[in-house]
Amino acid sequence: MHPAATAPTLEELAAVLLRLNTACTASELHGVLTGLLAGGARLNRSMLQKVLEAHAEADSAFSDEVVAQLWQLHLKTLEDLGESELVFSPMIPEDDDDLGHRVTALADWCQGFLVGFGTAVRPNDTRVHEESVRDTLQDIVHVANVDPSAQDDDEGDEFAYAELYEFVRMAAIHLFEEMAPPEEQHPHNEDVPDHPTLH
Repeated sequence: MHPAATAPTLEELAAVLLRLNTACTASELHGVLTGLLAGGARLNRSMLQKVLEAHAEADSAFSDEVVAQLWQLHLKTLEDLGESELVFSPMIPEDDDDLGHRVTALADWCQGFLVGFGTAVRPNDTRVHEESVRDTLQDIVHVANVDPSAQDDDEGDEFAYAELYEFVRMAAIHLFEEMAPPEEQHPHNEDVPDHPTLH
């Protein structure tokens, strides 16, 4: 046990994954974790470890310290998704980073989210076929496939990225609310933003 473990920052998580020689980025792994939660999965620590290890394809099993950090990140993400103040945010590089890098990270996050969501949803859960859920997932697919090379560091593309990021952020919260187990459902009465303009 690592009682002093805290949720890692994006940079700390990236460093951990680099040491483990994993096949995924920090943003992607946070996307997987968020997708699991948004899809209704409530995993214990060992189950979460197995899912994330399988996705990361690390050279070795996660150490107890890494598992403790990921568990804290899981708890923080779950708490943030359920906050009435809508504080959740995907783990993406800050705005002072290169725009292409941020777009790539957002696409990675969305790819991970879709994997986690697909893993979590039960085959007999009809909610996934509801129009708002289906359309939101389709829009996340579009973001996952966005071309970072088409982005320039100009004001127009920065604005488009900000809209895209905000859409993804609210989409994750929306899906979390729609797919949450019944005992957790407490709608924020917030709509998903208008569909973003994708390039």
